[in-house]
Amino acid sequence: MHLQWISSYSTSALHAAECLCRFSSQVQDENLRDKLGPAAQALGTCLEDLDAQRTQGLWDELAVLGSKINSNSALANQLITEHGQGFVEQSLIQRLTGSITDVEAAFKLLFPKYVEQFDYRIRPLQEQWIGYGSGFLAHIRRLTRSDELIREACVIGVQPILGGAGRAHVEHQAIHIEAVLTNPLPELPEVVRLGWLLSQLHSLGFRSQLTYSQESLRNLLPIAMLIPSLAAAEVLELTQCNEAIAELAIENWNIAIPANQDVSTELIPLLMDWWETCLKTKPDWSVAIKALAQRLGIQPV
Repeated sequence: MHLQWISSYSTSALHAAECLCRFSSQVQDENLRDKLGPAAQALGTCLEDLDAQRTQGLWDELAVLGSKINSNSALANQLITEHGQGFVEQSLIQRLTGSITDVEAAFKLLFPKYVEQFDYRIRPLQEQWIGYGSGFLAHIRRLTRSDELIREACVIGVQPILGGAGRAHVEHQAIHIEAVLTNPLPELPEVVRLGWLLSQLHSLGFRSQLTYSQESLRNLLPIAMLIPSLAAAEVLELTQCNEAIAELAIENWNIAIPANQDVSTELIPLLMDWWETCLKTKPDWSVAIKALAQRLGIQPV
């Protein structure tokens, strides 16, 4: 998989805003809360007003589009054109544009040297991927018996806000990931997180076979690729593939879990049993993911 590494000032600012809105308890920087918090909350309110049922999807779109579109008004219009539900008032477009602009302005005051420091920040992750990336993806393909990962992907590096975070944007063949200088968790090096994010980027044809909505895939693929990623990383002696490490990843990688399901007593044993079944029966990977979805209660369209 060929990676294009991208620095996006806008995506970093929007990522910081999302962290303050969706993962506020994990943000330790009080100065960030004070200076960026009001603009972030205003942006979050705009997204809720646009589509309260799909705010994570809207944050995802902003992260990717922010790396491609320089004009904030064009960014707001693109987001609303693609994801607005019916008629959208002009005032909401103006509010959204203004909120994005306010978020970027506050971010610039907080991180005035972001552009100059980006290459230095992203380099450790790039070097780790050079060393382990090819082997990691080769083992993913071997373990899943699938060659459906995309051939090229964009990696958008962003300012660390949570001390390590990231998300895959399957429809855009891209991910974004915090460019941390050191591994916050020695048991789970950031290169494993990077590999796990990239392992979610399956081809359009493969995703079409799964017959799930984009919202369902957004929740299903991170869980489905967790244990295979840990197994591939274990072969490379980067981490271990066991229940304790899987639970650590779910807790620290902000993986959405099914409602009313306990991680340690229900979800982790379910995932481990599913993976052992996959290794023994060797089903097609699409069949394996559908079986996991059924166990998780995720329904096809």
